[in-house]
Amino acid sequence: MRALHIFRPALAVAARLGLLTCLLALSGCSQGRAPSFMIMGSYFPAWLVGLAISIPLTVVIRQGLIRSGLDDALPVRLLVYVCLCVLLTLAFTYIFSPQ
Repeated sequence: MRALHIFRPALAVAARLGLLTCLLALSGCSQGRAPSFMIMGSYFPAWLVGLAISIPLTVVIRQGLIRSGLDDALPVRLLVYVCLCVLLTLAFTYIFSPQ
């Protein structure tokens, strides 16, 4: 019983941090609508448009790295190119999002 009394303040702090985390996560839902682009009469999510643009850009960057010889120096090529694609997608979504 005495050991539980020692951990009670730590549990209270953990509960407060958990509540704060939940409230911050739910605050993203208050925007009203998701960022989207209207393309040919249909709404597409901004991340999907960014992905459609970032995949060809990643291929172009890869071709440039192959021609310059830097592609051989990459340690884990698949991981590098996947991360590059994700970075370009997030950058497009952040910069060109309609909201």
